Amino acid sequence: MKVFLFVLLAAVVALGAVNPAATYNDTVSGSQTAAPESDGIALNLTAAGDLPGMIKLSLARSEANVTGGSLTMTVLPANADASSSERGSLTGTVSSGTLTLSENGTLASASNVQVSINSGTGEYASVTSGAATINVTANAENPSQLGGTLVLNF
Repeated sequence: MKVFLFVLLAAVVALGAVNPAATYNDTVSGSQTAAPESDGIALNLTAAGDLPGMIKLSLARSEANVTGGSLTMTVLPANADASSSERGSLTGTVSSGTLTLSENGTLASASNVQVSINSGTGEYASVTSGAATINVTANAENPSQLGGTLVLNF
């Protein structure tokens, strides 16, 4: 009976040590890359907020629907400068979302872009799953510039 109670106590302690998922909120800004993408759109974004860093987002599409893609986020320290080292990175796959294109074919908005976080490195090496949602809209005064939000949960 003592062994059973010890094993049960050890299991409860181990389960309590599991970190619950956290939510990270960022604002993003950036632009669509000039490189042509076959039936897709590539974005370079900068994130500020809970997880500051740089994001490369590739969106595969069919008409106005996002059908796939990838995300790579390099997480930097708060107030990073040119001499700062990255804290780690997160990678994921894009599954869905909705696009609006301008008359000249550039991105006007990307709404509810869903990303499954698959892995991390550095401080985020223990991340093996999670989710993110991205929303971006072109600036009305300068349509080549995008701004929006990124919410990550892992």
